[in-house]
Amino acid sequence: MRLFLLGTLLVAVFASGCPKEESPPAAGALRVSISYATFQPQCLTLTVVDQDAPSRTDSTQVQVVPGVRSDTRTVAILGREGWSRNLRLTATAHERSCNGALVAEQSADAQVPVVGVTEVGLALRAEDLDDDTFITAEGPRPGTDCDDANPAVNPLATEQCDGIDNNCRNGEGDAPGARNYYPDRDADGYGDSSVEPIPSCVPPASTATQGGDCDDNDATIRPGQQESRCDGEDDDCDGVVDDDAFAVGATCMTAQACPGVNTCQGVSAVTCVSAQQPVEWYVDADGDGSAGAAAGLWCTEPEQSATTTRSDCDESSRYASNVATEVCDRLDNDCDEQVDEDLADCATTEWTETTVGGAATWNAVAPYGGNRGWLAGEGGLVTHVNGDIQLPVMTCPGNWKAAWVASNGRVFLGSGAGRLATVLPAALDTCAEVAGVATSSINGLVGFEDGTTVRLFAVDSQGRIIRWEYVEGAQPQAAPVLVTQLAANLRAIHGLSPETLLVVGQENGTTVPSAWSAPASGGTWPKENLGSTGTTGYLRAVRVLTPRLAYAAGDGGLLMERSGGAWTVKPQLTVAGSGAVNVRALLAFGRTALYAVGSGPNEIHFFNGTTWSSVAEAPGTLNALEATGPGDLWGVGFTGTLVRWQP
Repeated sequence: MRLFLLGTLLVAVFASGCPKEESPPAAGALRVSISYATFQPQCLTLTVVDQDAPSRTDSTQVQVVPGVRSDTRTVAILGREGWSRNLRLTATAHERSCNGALVAEQSADAQVPVVGVTEVGLALRAEDLDDDTFITAEGPRPGTDCDDANPAVNPLATEQCDGIDNNCRNGEGDAPGARNYYPDRDADGYGDSSVEPIPSCVPPASTATQGGDCDDNDATIRPGQQESRCDGEDDDCDGVVDDDAFAVGATCMTAQACPGVNTCQGVSAVTCVSAQQPVEWYVDADGDGSAGAAAGLWCTEPEQSATTTRSDCDESSRYASNVATEVCDRLDNDCDEQVDEDLADCATTEWTETTVGGAATWNAVAPYGGNRGWLAGEGGLVTHVNGDIQLPVMTCPGNWKAAWVASNGRVFLGSGAGRLATVLPAALDTCAEVAGVATSSINGLVGFEDGTTVRLFAVDSQGRIIRWEYVEGAQPQAAPVLVTQLAANLRAIHGLSPETLLVVGQENGTTVPSAWSAPASGGTWPKENLGSTGTTGYLRAVRVLTPRLAYAAGDGGLLMERSGGAWTVKPQLTVAGSGAVNVRALLAFGRTALYAVGSGPNEIHFFNGTTWSSVAEAPGTLNALEATGPGDLWGVGFTGTLVRWQP
């Protein structure tokens, strides 16, 4: 049997090979009528399958008349050698081309007759009501036309922002004027970054034009802000948890200089957490080469020369440490909790008494070692003492109130008229006197040496702080200059350096003792907070032992300690039968070794850190005390009195 497909031309279709035209055989045949309506197939195909051997199949594209929307096409099928007579016939129509959407299909089973012609009809139905060659997208075999009533709407149309899906895909999302919108459930202005954006010409409900929201259920979490909470969340959606101000996980240093990492402390702050434990460090506050002042718990050296080994039991005195040797000076030098032990005759060592200058009134004394020193007082009296030798200076007229001596023996003097002077031991006939910055009484002096330069500081009764820089051998010398003027009557000045200076006296308009400290970097000298002293009058003496420790004393027997910047009142200096005395001069060699002289009995008083006691009685009332160390003490006062303790 042979199978042929016939249209207007007789075409034989073989299982393989090329078709050829031939006259229809006299045998029976099938006449297949393929009808279609309301659309024009762009690709009409008839497929024949041998039902007894389905692998035998053949198909042909049936020609249609262009522009005709309803038509019937006829195809003849003849027997074919090797095929059975039982055939399955299928007609299909595609939109636009044979690769387009399958929009219509119908099948029928038929048997090729032995003789004659058997009619078979196949009807295809699809809708292209707007005749734009695109089939409606509705129905069992949908095409691609989303609006079959509008020829301007089809997949080849240009999308516009006009409220219509012109090209039948993606709504208006592919229109030139469309924007991408992101779901914004938490209404924070940023859309969900985990979903695809929605392209649209108009904003859809609950959307935002900006994406990037990493938690679209929490309005407090969004891009465009700083990290707002320390909570393990990425509040600003930058991909980093708790960054910005918190910088969680970043390396840091604790307050004790221990390396660590930033860790949340609640939701509003971080703390630097370190696995390293700090240890106690010690520094040499008193300058004796041994460290004993606690510098706190640290992981690294808090300051230069700090150590973790404590080697000084008394950081208030440079004359006591674990490695010092005991000497006769009323101090526990070797830190064995005993004072002057095993030192023969120490307890019975007396103060020597000398009268210098007859009935002179000495106001200042300045020893400088080797039993040498200077005395200065009223009526132009200035005397150099070398052991038992006393040599007066005859060319320094004035009432001298204060004195300070350099390491080379040069003395500097301050007068009641605001003048300054200086003398060398080797040139007692030459007193170099200069005018100060005012005529008020200079009541205190202290100096600091730097090579051949002495930087001298003075205070006067009108609150002036004066500086005189004296260069050995320079001619002429620079004039004294005013550093600042406080609203006060200043009585004394002391320090270890210009940066550690303290001045004391009484603030104008008050009746209470007052003190001021040198500013950290120039400018105004801050007033110290002394708290309630319980006394009135002046602070008249001050001694700075270390940058952390100082003492001041004054009227009413007042003694105050400045430790770490805080002032406290110590036991009052009182004398049996006389009560509180006004302290005129003070020496301090540590917390357990302070000396003072004052009004009332002519006694030299000693404070051991707990109580006051009398260690000597002078032949006259003393005005001044000075020393080169705790084993070389000098005191001067009325009636030419000079007393010395030099065990």
